[in-house]
Amino acid sequence: MAKSKLSLHQGRLLQWALLVMLLPTPTLCGSMAAWWTDIGPSFAMQNASTGLITYSLCHSNNTPLYPVDPPLTFDTTYAPKNGTSLAATGWFDKTTTWASLFYQNNNDDIVNAIYTCDFKTGRYMHQDSLVISDRAGTPAPHAQTGLSVTLLGEQEGYRVFFQDRSRALQSLKFTQVESWSYGGPVSTNTHRSGMAISSMFSGVRNVTVVTPRDEANMEVTRLNIDGAWHISTFPTPLSGRNITNLSNATSFPYDNSTTPSFTLDAWSGNPKALGIAIDTLLTRHVFYMGTDGYPREVASFVVANGGSEGPAESAWRAQPKQATEFWPRAADGGDADFAIASDIGESVIRLYYFVDEVNEGGRRLVEARYRNGNWDPAAPLQTANVTAAATAGDGTGNGEAGQSVEGGSGGLSTGAQAGIGVGVAVGVLLLGAALGWWVLRWRKGKAGKKVDEEGAAGGSSGGDAPGSEGSAADGTRVDSGMSQALWETDVKDTVISSEPRELDSPDPKTELPESGDRNELPTNKNVPELP
Repeated sequence: MAKSKLSLHQGRLLQWALLVMLLPTPTLCGSMAAWWTDIGPSFAMQNASTGLITYSLCHSNNTPLYPVDPPLTFDTTYAPKNGTSLAATGWFDKTTTWASLFYQNNNDDIVNAIYTCDFKTGRYMHQDSLVISDRAGTPAPHAQTGLSVTLLGEQEGYRVFFQDRSRALQSLKFTQVESWSYGGPVSTNTHRSGMAISSMFSGVRNVTVVTPRDEANMEVTRLNIDGAWHISTFPTPLSGRNITNLSNATSFPYDNSTTPSFTLDAWSGNPKALGIAIDTLLTRHVFYMGTDGYPREVASFVVANGGSEGPAESAWRAQPKQATEFWPRAADGGDADFAIASDIGESVIRLYYFVDEVNEGGRRLVEARYRNGNWDPAAPLQTANVTAAATAGDGTGNGEAGQSVEGGSGGLSTGAQAGIGVGVAVGVLLLGAALGWWVLRWRKGKAGKKVDEEGAAGGSSGGDAPGSEGSAADGTRVDSGMSQALWETDVKDTVISSEPRELDSPDPKTELPESGDRNELPTNKNVPELP
């Protein structure tokens, strides 16, 4: 009997030990990644003790829910090396959320893993994994390379950025025609003080990649309309006006003829992370964590120069440091790790990092929000008890796990999911919102015509509004998430002059969503290409 009790006790101790191993370590912080989809930001982090990559609930709406009891971990075919850099992107395809994760394995290969979201549980389901750094001509990645990914759209695909063993900045590319291939050098400069990389896409052939240069400067590499990567530095500029990825220079000397207009405050040259965000005015914001543990920002603005060449871009300059209410000190001190997610269509930025919560007795992961031109006070990232939530509801274990809406729980309704599918997935700039509304009106007009015809034949029944494919008891239109009142006042009598082409559904796993054809939108809106 005593032996049986001892075995039971040992079993429980083992369960608790395993649970503690899976929880985020209180003293170490693994690599972080954040990205934005049409339902809001997502967050992932490697547990520094176990090497497992944890993530926020994949159906979190607007605010990530990051479970800790227990955490959710990505299934991986290739185990991530401990301390790997992380990069991720994703999209919503009218039905579910997809995530595309990039990391290094224990052989220092770069791996891409694809996942889809199970909206009933909030868990990502593994679809495919493959090594992408073994493509012909690709230089071997540096063992501690940074990683960054940019999603350009259905036709242009991905660009993944990394450093090779000489610390030159390299790229891998994915298109639906060619799949993964070597994308060529981005910057042949090998004089780099740090390995952090951040990148952002803002239009056709408008990709910006930022890296550390040295203890006083950053390097900015930008894909231009001529197809070349143009290289610059700040605050100290380079000597020469047309330095590109094709330049022979390997040292990229500075122009020391003038004194820079500002310095990078609390900059060591070797941060654990960098972040870049671009807003609807095409302002480029670069973030880093200072040596004092507080976030810093520099920015470059688009301005009208009054000349025949149209708008130009201002020089980079430091932005005001925020009060600790908005940017609290990082728990890991100087050069601490962080992740950033942004939505170019709404000029929204989210910043994630760990802070010391004195009243809570430990570290807390916080989210700092930038919206409407201002920062909101940083707030702890909400957590969710996945075990409890998954067994709630119908008693079968199929309950929804902690779905979130702003300011509470409850998640996305079936109607909201359907409404997001076309309207928001297409909308990456102002054109997106207009196109989504146009398609929605056409579908309602087409469905209304069908119902009217059935009604004339005696086949119509029920009290649904014209064009409805079913209404919920609270008046919400199930097919679009639109309320009955909005249908009656704004939509049902709208006349569509011509039928637009039906949008196709996205193709399987590695193919990118057709409705996210973001690379074409800036051209349609006549956004000028910047030099």
